Amino acid sequence: MRTSRWTILLSLLFILLVIPFFLGAPGAHPATDDFTFALYTHRTFVKTGSLLHVIKDALSYTLRTYRDWQGTMTGIFVMALNPAVFSLPHYWIHVPILLLLRLVAYALFLRHFLSVRMGLSSSAWKSIYFVLATISLVFLPDMVEGIYWFNGAWFYTGTEAIALLTLTLCDHVADSRANDRHHIKSVCCFLLLLFIGLNNYITAMMTLVSLFCLAGERFADMRKRKTDAYAFRQTALFLLPILLGLFLSVIAPGNNVRMETDGAHESGIGWLLKTAGWTMGSALFYTGRFLVKTPLLALLLFLVPELAQTDALRNLRNGAVSPAIACLGYYLILCGMIFPHMYSSGYAGSGRVINMYHDYVLLALPLLLCLCIPRKVPHILESRLLWRILAGVALVLCVFLGQGKNYVKLVSDQVTGVQQAYIRQFKNEYAILDAADSDTDVIVPAWTVQTMTGKPTIYQDPTVWTNESCAAYFDVKSVRAEESTTIQP
Repeated sequence: MRTSRWTILLSLLFILLVIPFFLGAPGAHPATDDFTFALYTHRTFVKTGSLLHVIKDALSYTLRTYRDWQGTMTGIFVMALNPAVFSLPHYWIHVPILLLLRLVAYALFLRHFLSVRMGLSSSAWKSIYFVLATISLVFLPDMVEGIYWFNGAWFYTGTEAIALLTLTLCDHVADSRANDRHHIKSVCCFLLLLFIGLNNYITAMMTLVSLFCLAGERFADMRKRKTDAYAFRQTALFLLPILLGLFLSVIAPGNNVRMETDGAHESGIGWLLKTAGWTMGSALFYTGRFLVKTPLLALLLFLVPELAQTDALRNLRNGAVSPAIACLGYYLILCGMIFPHMYSSGYAGSGRVINMYHDYVLLALPLLLCLCIPRKVPHILESRLLWRILAGVALVLCVFLGQGKNYVKLVSDQVTGVQQAYIRQFKNEYAILDAADSDTDVIVPAWTVQTMTGKPTIYQDPTVWTNESCAAYFDVKSVRAEESTTIQP
């Protein structure tokens, strides 16, 4: 009964903390390259009203981008169908859909790997889920790019959620045996893995290296005669579609065009070696950063005595992976995620990319802790008082160093009316643009407030590419903002 009450309390706290993210949805609006990717398909929708024609043009735009800019075809296709194509007033609808997808993906992933695979009780994995899902949102490094801006959010956050669901399904299929439903699930896995392989490199590499680690675990089980060869063979086969997707994405002619435009990438073995060094250092840096700047370290310390007394974690399946191998697998996956952006651009990434490292660290370290709990538990690991004190110290450190100020602003903007003022800003901007003629040089008012749900798209220079895309979308000659006044933080 006590455990049940604790789970209910955590679930209620989780709901209360997550609600503001849904309430922030009306403050979402197109930004950066939303208008750029929507422009081609939006014109088709306005002229024909046909979804089939829009999809056809989205495919055409994807192939052209593959040749001229980048190889992430499925990501480009999704962005060419962003909500601005169909309706600006309903752009915000993508936010609750993304949030629900993310929360469901976290739940199914953690349930499978903590409960089904490692044997944790229902109350234990649910408690861990509520805490991790809350931390992942409240301490998200960049809320705008991770949730509210469609192109940034769906290219990364949405694809990551799909990847978690896909990894869960792949591992489930590897544990099952051939039947009609099994074959359908296998086909779904192949299609989803191809989709991920042709999407952003960060998520594709995370999925690829994760599958490789799962295949390695299955191989170890097979060698120790704990399972037959079927699970290993099935997991190894799942490497093929994502490798194919990544190969097609990497050889895209447009990649060279983009890297030359960015100007940071260099060719040669020297650049490759420097990138590898920067990547290995960054993997350690982000592990440490998200351990202490979120309550993750406090959670892990709190879990130590609980996990130490959980017999399920010392079963044969868990014993197949040594702690050293598990830690190496964690590190290699994070390096695999960081390397593509580091290689192409010379740095670890912008806010939406850092979000991916953040989510991976949050999900992977509790799993790693479970794998590292020894079979013969020393008495010190079972001392609840010691670990509670350490967890409390870590929580104080997190409060002192943390990045919860983003969440505080999200909530305060909704309470104080800043979000409503922000919504009036961009709605007024769109009304001005809608009313203008095609030969008009439009000047829109400078924005005076800013929230965690969006960022300005129109700037003072009419030749900025975002201004030009916005002008083309609204069919006006040009658009620029008035000289800016101070934007309220």
